[in-house]
Formats: sequence, C-alpha cells, structure tokens
Amino acid sequence: MYQERERKRRFGISIPEGLAQNLDKLAEKLNSSRSEIVYQALKEYIHDHLYYLVPHECRGVIIILGEREHGKLFNIIEKYHTIICNYNHTHAEEHCISTLIVSGSSDKIAELHRKLREISGVKIRYIPIIS
Repeated sequence: MYQERERKRRFGISIPEGLAQNLDKLAEKLNSSRSEIVYQALKEYIHDHLYYLVPHECRGVIIILGEREHGKLFNIIEKYHTIICNYNHTHAEEHCISTLIVSGSSDKIAELHRKLREISGVKIRYIPIIS
C-alpha cells in the first residue's frame, strides 16, 4: 500500500462521546484500528480541501444537500457564474440536492465553498475531479 514508510506523529484529539463510540463500532466492523480510520478520513478530507492550501487551477463537483434555501443559493450561483460550468437541482423527498460543476482558480473555488457554507441548514461537499 505504501511505497515508503512515512514517519508518524502522535497527537491527541477530543471528540464527543457518541462520535467516539461510533468510531469504535466502525473500527470493529471494518476489522481496523481507530487510528487507521481517522488517518484515512483526514487524508481524504485534506485531499478534497487542498484548494485551500495550494493555489492552482482545478475542477470539481460541489454537492449541496439541505432544505429549500433557493434564494441564497441562486444569488451565490449568479455571483460565481464564471467558475460554475453546470448547475443541477433535484428533490429527494423533502430534501434539495444541488450539484455544481466548477472549474477555475483554487482561490475562487475556495471562496465559493466558504459562501455556500454560510447558508444555514445545508451540507456542502467538494469532490475534486482534477487537482
């Protein structure tokens, strides 16, 4: 799996008890360790948010899940239309699902991501296509 062994650094984190219990259950179900699950989750999260760290040109998909907040969302989409290549919106029961295909500077995509996160009651996920 690894080409060369990377030095590991130990550090402590504090998480809510319920989350810790779910982590323990998941580790048991996957026959894995908590450290490995946290490592994989952090690795994926950092990869998906690399655009915050290193300026570059990138493409990706932003998924927006939440209640109906059309007005705020449409205002943001209009403001960032130069980096939004495609917009799709659908409903799954009472939930709205919107997808944005984005392409442009990582700084602009990060700015769009921050603006979307300001909308209350929505979950935002960025998945890089090219990074």
